[in-house]
Amino acid sequence: MENTENIKKELELRPQLNTQIVSLLFKHSPIGIYIISKRRFKYVNPQFEKITGYTFKELKKILPNELICEEDREKVRESAISMLKGKRDKPFVNKIKNKNGQIKYILESVCSILFNGEESVLGFFLDNTEEELIKEELKRSEEKFEKAFQLSPDWIVISTLVEGIYLEVNAAFLDTTGYSREEVIGKSSIELGIWADPKQRDELHEILKKYGKICNAEVQFRKKDGSIIDVLWSAHKIKYDNKDCLIAVARDVTELKKAAQERLMREKLQGVLEMAGATCHEMNQPLQNILLIIEEILDDNPTNKNCLALKKQVERIKEITYKLENITRYSTKEYVKGVKIIDIDKSSSYCRINGK
Repeated sequence: MENTENIKKELELRPQLNTQIVSLLFKHSPIGIYIISKRRFKYVNPQFEKITGYTFKELKKILPNELICEEDREKVRESAISMLKGKRDKPFVNKIKNKNGQIKYILESVCSILFNGEESVLGFFLDNTEEELIKEELKRSEEKFEKAFQLSPDWIVISTLVEGIYLEVNAAFLDTTGYSREEVIGKSSIELGIWADPKQRDELHEILKKYGKICNAEVQFRKKDGSIIDVLWSAHKIKYDNKDCLIAVARDVTELKKAAQERLMREKLQGVLEMAGATCHEMNQPLQNILLIIEEILDDNPTNKNCLALKKQVERIKEITYKLENITRYSTKEYVKGVKIIDIDKSSSYCRINGK
C-alpha cells in the first residue's frame, strides 16, 4: 500500500519536475531560445537577451524580422518556412543587428510547437559571429592568393613533392610553356619533360626535402615546342589537401641572360679595342721614325729594292694601326677553326656581334 502511494505521488510530481527542468534548461542555456506567436515574441531566454542586447520587454515591441539585416530577411524567411515544413534540417546562417548596431552572425534553427494553446515557432539562436568572421577572412585570403597566383607574371605551380604531379598551375605557366591546363593537371613534370636536365630536378628536390625551401636556383626548362629557357626557380614545401607538396615560382630570365652575355661580350671586345687603340698609338711614333730613316736611305739610293719593299710594309702597318685606332663599330670574319676576328677592311657604322 505504501509503495502504491509513493508511485502516485511521483506521477503527480513528474509534470512539475519536467516543467522545472525545461525552465532551467531554457534559463541557463548558452544558446538563445525564443518563442514567436502571431509574429510577436512570446518568450526569450537570458542568452537571447544577451546576444541581441534587448530586454524581453523591449523585444515584445519589436517585430522579429526587424532584428534581421534587411538584405538577409527574404533568405531567412525562406529558410525558416522550409525548416518548419520539414524540407530542411540544417541550421541557417543570417546577420542581425543588436541594440548597439553591431552586426552579429547567427546560426538558427526553428520548429513548430503549441504554446499556450497557440501554434507557435520555437527558435534556437546561436551567436556564430567569431566563426563566420574567421571564414570571411579565410575567404578573402584565398581570393587574394588566387588573384596573386593567377595574375603573377612569374609562373607558379603547386605539385606533389615526390612525384612532381601538377595540382595547380597559373596562367603565366601555360603562356610560357605553351601547354593547356588540361594537358598539365594530373601529369608530372617528368612526363611532360619540363626539366631540361632531370638529374638537376632530382638534386634540387633532395635539397628541398632536407631544408624545406630553395631560392633562385638557375635551371633550364623545356617548353612544349622543345625550346629551352633559362629560369630562376624557387620552391617551398607545403601541405596541400593533406599531401606533401611544393609551391614553386619560376622566372623566365632567358632574354635577361642573353642580354647580359651580349653586354659582357661587348665589354670584352671594347676592352680589346681600347687596348689595340692604345698599342697603335704607341706604335705610330717608332713607325714614323722608321719611315724617315727609309726616306733618307732612298734619297741617296732611290732604286733600293729592299728599302722600297720595307717602306711599303711600314706604310701598310701604319694604315692598319690607323684603322684600328678609329674603329668604334665593327664586323667579324672567319679566321681558322671556327675562330672569328675583326674584319678591319669591312669596319662600318653597323656593329655586328659574334658574326651576326
